[in-house]
Amino acid sequence: MASVTSLIKHSLIAAIVVAATYPVSAKALPDKDYWRWFEVEVLVFKQRIADQSSEQFQLSPAHIESRRERDLLSRFLNQRPRALISGLPVCESSETTWRMDIACRFENEEQWIPIAGNPFAPTSPLMNLAKTPVVIDGSGGDIKTAAAPFLVPAEKLELNEIRTELLKKGQATPLLHLAWRQPVFKKGVGPKYRLFAGTNYSNDFFYDGFPKQDEVFVAPLRNPNVNNVRTDIEQLFDLIESGQQPFKPVSKLPQPEQTPSLNRKHPLVWEFDGLIDIYLIGNYLHIDGEFNLREIDNLKRIGKSIEEQATLALAGEQTDTEFLRSYYFSQLRRVISHETHYFDHPKLGVVVQIRRTDLSAPRY
Repeated sequence: MASVTSLIKHSLIAAIVVAATYPVSAKALPDKDYWRWFEVEVLVFKQRIADQSSEQFQLSPAHIESRRERDLLSRFLNQRPRALISGLPVCESSETTWRMDIACRFENEEQWIPIAGNPFAPTSPLMNLAKTPVVIDGSGGDIKTAAAPFLVPAEKLELNEIRTELLKKGQATPLLHLAWRQPVFKKGVGPKYRLFAGTNYSNDFFYDGFPKQDEVFVAPLRNPNVNNVRTDIEQLFDLIESGQQPFKPVSKLPQPEQTPSLNRKHPLVWEFDGLIDIYLIGNYLHIDGEFNLREIDNLKRIGKSIEEQATLALAGEQTDTEFLRSYYFSQLRRVISHETHYFDHPKLGVVVQIRRTDLSAPRY
């Protein structure tokens, strides 16, 4: 009976892994013998030059999501600490607390299925990765036998000169440089590819931008006697008459508790994060990129009620708080293979080159 249970368990795990590799699509993938393979190289960098444009960006991040997406980077980065993790002792569960006093690993943790919001799943090793490497050195593969996309070795990168020149001139900070080989299908058939890079803000900020360790601000209120209340009211009127606006409509204020499901779904918060979709319309390649670039900004703290707003206004300049703001990027372009394509943005740049392989031509 135990062997049957074990067989069912491992079969279920295998089925879920396969489904995660190529999620079920409304449009079925063509037979593998007819896949058209291309090599994609991407260089992402953050602009250092001051933004001279008048473009306005919302503070909160755009919710970038797809039911069919492929993440090559997480698997690559997770392999880096795996050897160290295997040497740690097995975590011992406690009936009174889930807190661990020493570094440990979960037994058979490679079989854990990552489900967003699962409170019992072990923390992703990427939570402790302070910053991603800029250049990704993949292990490569053979498109004639591969059943899935794969990262290409760094020695195959062809945009190194651009990355070096940007650093030399001090015009930009490279965040990510990688290449991979993938089959390219018609629009809506294949998965989009998740890209992320830069500083890991996961331990300090939620995905929605609010700080995790936000200090509770207590303003030095006066004793509530008549004279002090009159003084506070006069000071508030002076602020209003001077052109300041200490009060905001409470119903329109973004609050951390309004986005708990979004934060649970995105526990990892990266400086650069988003999706790139490469597909064919006829024989024409298309690149559709959608990303968020995050930066720490100081914003004026706004109270959740009129009373809190009045207290903060009376406290003056002590009301600033850190917020992880977002700069949204979304561009679509029809491209030609083997040409270098630059996607411009006031805050970041994306350079993409798609190269043909021996299996790029249609096979009928």
